[in-house]
Amino acid sequence: MMKSLLAPVVVLALFFLPTLSHPGDLFRWVDERGVVHFSDNLHNIPEKYRANAKRMNVPESSRGQEGANPYEPNKASIPFLKNGAVMVVKATVNEKVSANFVVDTGASYTMISRSTAKELDIDLEKKLPTIPFQTVNGTIQAPLVTLDSIELGGMRIRDLTAAVHDISSDPGSVGLLGLNFLNNFRMDIDMKNSTLVLERK
Repeated sequence: MMKSLLAPVVVLALFFLPTLSHPGDLFRWVDERGVVHFSDNLHNIPEKYRANAKRMNVPESSRGQEGANPYEPNKASIPFLKNGAVMVVKATVNEKVSANFVVDTGASYTMISRSTAKELDIDLEKKLPTIPFQTVNGTIQAPLVTLDSIELGGMRIRDLTAAVHDISSDPGSVGLLGLNFLNNFRMDIDMKNSTLVLERK
């Protein structure tokens, strides 16, 4: 499983699969080919894999699902690049900035850099809500902003909350896609073919 790049102070717990699923749960399992799968439904996991499945409890948050364009695709295969231990995809923010983002299934929130926020004309000088993040230099308070949209592989999520902070693990990326974006989709990660498959829930 991909290690979180920026661990929030309140760590997202991973634990063994319980008998029943609850709203906001996301299950992770790996098939015999080594392909990583994600599902929000216990019954979608083949029985032989259920014992080794892991549950990620995702905080309830605005998923940006409302107002989705019915003409947008429901499923997409997105090529990714491996940069060491991280997976990088191309995404577009607010229909304005197209750049590389790290896919981080261990981060609760999507994140953009300060320079990207400036490019999007987001005013970071005004009073904004914040969330604590643990960095190598200690705990910082990252401001939270609402992005009009993030589009990946033709699928767009609107009104998404993102933290603003510069990540250092991949200098070529302007941010990361966290679970509040990824949890809108059922995900398959095919490491052999370097493809991320997203299907809208």
